[in-house]
Amino acid sequence: MRINKKAVGIAGAVIAVAALSGSGTAVAAGLITTNQIKDSAITTGKVKNGTLTLKDFKASERAKLVGPAGPAGVTGMTGPAGASASASQAIVQGPTVTVAAYDIGYADAYCPAGKKITGGGYFASVAIPASSGPAAPSPTTGWRTVINNSDNPVAVDVYAFAVCA
Repeated sequence: MRINKKAVGIAGAVIAVAALSGSGTAVAAGLITTNQIKDSAITTGKVKNGTLTLKDFKASERAKLVGPAGPAGVTGMTGPAGASASASQAIVQGPTVTVAAYDIGYADAYCPAGKKITGGGYFASVAIPASSGPAAPSPTTGWRTVINNSDNPVAVDVYAFAVCA
């Protein structure tokens, strides 16, 4: 019987491929997957020191990694005392006015003698459209609020206030 060199080469290649693929499967079969590890099986003693990084921890655990507080800073100098706001400004509330259902009304507040209006506003018992601003005939000392209650089936209590300086 005569042996063909070509047949020997092919047979050798087939054996080599089979051997390599068999060892590759054996190596892959030897790896442990996450599903094969029981909960709490990996403990501190099984983790190599210095191998965990910050991203390996949950955000809630990373938040706990806070060092001690640093030393207190130097207290700055105390600045000069300013003028008292209450001495230079006053808020004056005008009388409460009831605006009837389906009606339009207004409320005024006026500054005391010697004070000028610097701002103002109003309070209404129901959220309602209104306009508010310096009051005529004395726009330098008074504040007026006009309440549009024309679409509302209930009466509205309102008062204006003036900020005076």
